[in-house]
Amino acid sequence: MKIKISLSVDGQQVKEDVVEIEDNKLEELSEEEVEAAAEAVVRLWADRKLSIAWEVEEPE
Repeated sequence: MKIKISLSVDGQQVKEDVVEIEDNKLEELSEEEVEAAAEAVVRLWADRKLSIAWEVEEPE
């Protein structure tokens, strides 16, 4: 199964990627389990690719 991931920030696409799950790993799973596996793969992709930094700015 190929999963196309499109990351947008403020309505603009900034990254596109494709991840794959081997079909033989999905053969015996229910539809709900396949969906959960896809969500887990996308979440793992996001954990690896995304980083957000922030800090509090003090008034001058």
